[in-house]
Amino acid sequence: MNFYTFGSESAPVMLLIHGVICPWQIWDDVAARYQNDYRVIVVELDGHTQDAPTEFVSVGQEAQRIEDWLLENGMGELDTVCGLSMGGGIAGLLWQNGRIAIKNLVLDGAPLVPAGRFVTGIITGFYTDIIRKSQRRDPKTLENCKKNFLPEKYLETFLKVADNMSEPVMKNVTLSICANALSKGLSTDGMRILYLYGTGSSEMLSKKSVKFLKKYYPQVRLLCSKGTGHAELFCYHPQEWITAVDAFLAEK
Repeated sequence: MNFYTFGSESAPVMLLIHGVICPWQIWDDVAARYQNDYRVIVVELDGHTQDAPTEFVSVGQEAQRIEDWLLENGMGELDTVCGLSMGGGIAGLLWQNGRIAIKNLVLDGAPLVPAGRFVTGIITGFYTDIIRKSQRRDPKTLENCKKNFLPEKYLETFLKVADNMSEPVMKNVTLSICANALSKGLSTDGMRILYLYGTGSSEMLSKKSVKFLKKYYPQVRLLCSKGTGHAELFCYHPQEWITAVDAFLAEK
């Protein structure tokens, strides 16, 4: 796990956590937007490191390692935490664990409820196939990645992540994500939460999470981008995503 910091050390802290098989650079546009107002910290999760392979055990362990690092560096209170997909699940665990105080929590497509065995198998097979074929530089897979997963400007860093990811690590990632379950009845005192999601077929887990939030956390602000797939708004229309988050953060 690595941490990359931008902006002034004296500014309020914004923590950014990426998703499955995403390079940490997926946050480049967001970091550029907020580094003048925040101390922006971007996490490079285990199992997704580009300089050398690392082991990913579970989203729970990743959350704990992030918490330990923040506390060791005197950052027990964060102004904003943004989590993309799996990163949103980890951000939810930071909220649940209660070791770090969070003022604003922004979750995009975060898996907050268990997926079930059938869906877990589909997701595991899907991501494992992408990793295998990307490691072989399969042209069709790489082209599909650029069109449907990550913009072309992230392809080089994505391939570094893929090359360092083993199948056991990929399995740990997907099994952990699909088993993630946010607790009911967590305190939201002094905390505001935004959950972004789309309506495409790839947003199956996000839609389940939205139902959970509506039932147990009705105070959460929900923002639906109709017609978009999983993390599509963030990845392919980052300025629209930033505008939505700007508006949320500006509210009192």
